[in-house]
Amino acid sequence: MDLSLVFCFAIIADALISSLILKRRRVARFVCESVFFALGTVLIVALVNSPLHPVFRPQELPREFWLQILTCCWWVLAARELIFFLAIATALRSTKIENKLLSDIIAASIYVCSALAMMGFVFGLSLQGLLATSGIIAIVLGLALQSTLGDVFSGISLSIEKPYQIGDEILLEGGAEGTVIEMNWRSTHLKNSANDVVIIPNSSTAKMRIQNHSAGSRNYSGSATVIVDSRNEPELTLEILKQVAITCPSILEHPAPSAAATDFKADRITYEIYFSTASIASAGEARSQLITQLYKRARPVVGQRESTGSSPILSTGSSPIFLFPENELFEHSALLEPLSDAEKAHLNEKIIRHHFQAGEQLLAQGATIESAEFIFSGIIQVTRQVQDGRVLSVRRLGPGDLFGEISLLTGMHSDVSLTALTSGLLLGLHSEDLKPLLESRPELAESLSHSAVKLQQFIAMFDRSAIQPVVIEQRDLLSRIKNFFRLTVEDLS
Repeated sequence: MDLSLVFCFAIIADALISSLILKRRRVARFVCESVFFALGTVLIVALVNSPLHPVFRPQELPREFWLQILTCCWWVLAARELIFFLAIATALRSTKIENKLLSDIIAASIYVCSALAMMGFVFGLSLQGLLATSGIIAIVLGLALQSTLGDVFSGISLSIEKPYQIGDEILLEGGAEGTVIEMNWRSTHLKNSANDVVIIPNSSTAKMRIQNHSAGSRNYSGSATVIVDSRNEPELTLEILKQVAITCPSILEHPAPSAAATDFKADRITYEIYFSTASIASAGEARSQLITQLYKRARPVVGQRESTGSSPILSTGSSPIFLFPENELFEHSALLEPLSDAEKAHLNEKIIRHHFQAGEQLLAQGATIESAEFIFSGIIQVTRQVQDGRVLSVRRLGPGDLFGEISLLTGMHSDVSLTALTSGLLLGLHSEDLKPLLESRPELAESLSHSAVKLQQFIAMFDRSAIQPVVIEQRDLLSRIKNFFRLTVEDLS
């Protein structure tokens, strides 16, 4: 039988069997292809003596051309074998994340060398003229594809330096941030917190300042800029900003959030709130929670007065916010907004001020409270004892939050316990002062009822999640019994 036909059948069998083996089973594919490459090497040596110096017999043009094609196939198999060997060596040596760009460059270089070897050894062409011609073509293509080549070489530089890898969370200069999901020849693909894919050319990425959040820890360190009216004392403002950040569920407790004053002008002071989240995806939610909580204690300044006049003057640039004082609490409370100025002034006279210290229990679960309490400053931990006796953390209350409305409206006992985490100030209104307003203002009672219903729904959902049964499969239960009694299979049988 003609050995050239055997070689053809071996190539076809190699292609079929390799296609049936899954790509992730690299070792199996490498072993299979190595066997066929060894068989092909034996056959090609028998046909042409050596792929480096082939001898074609008999001297017939069709037969010689056929053997040249088979020799070229051997060179392709040799290039593929070398590429697979390097890939297996890399996988076994270290990396969990394969550098696709570098692998492509190595594979392309090996195939180019294989093609040159075919032209020089198999067909006997002069490589000097070919290289000279290819140099001219390369210059023309380089000028035509200058931008694309810039991205390619920048991608090579990034692959060698490795400032980030697939799966890292990075922040690029200019504001682009997200998780790296792909690195190819031309660009880097990021998935941001809005689940959008951001594509940045490699040439642009190589020139940017790159901040890798995954280099040391998976936690994301973010910040938010707040511009506050200079009438607010910096010391109190810094404390309020830190308390606001601590109450946000998406912000981690450790490391604790902090605040710092970064700029001071005539009518405003710029502050930075520094915080950490579990991932870059939750950073946007954390900033949204910061704004929501801060809005309960501050409002944007529409205008401000000069010291020598009474007419308001709009502030230039971005308007600062103003942390309103105690006597303006009801001017900005959403619950008490329907009240008239006279009614608000009357309530201001009835405010009960209560300074609390860290560790003080402000309300016990099952107790009743005869007032509605507004948190002017400080942080309060909300806990609840569930059916099985565990005391679980529910949430944290901070500046601008309200509690006691359920007892005020219904007389029901409190569903939670409240303990002060820091010192602070409560501004309370006794039920006797609020009940006449609730009777004359149905919209106020409705607003408070809506807030109370939302709180009760939240507590109900919290209880359901706390007593969720743990499903234990039979096998898992059997293994636990054996481990507890230290039994073997023979003991059970």
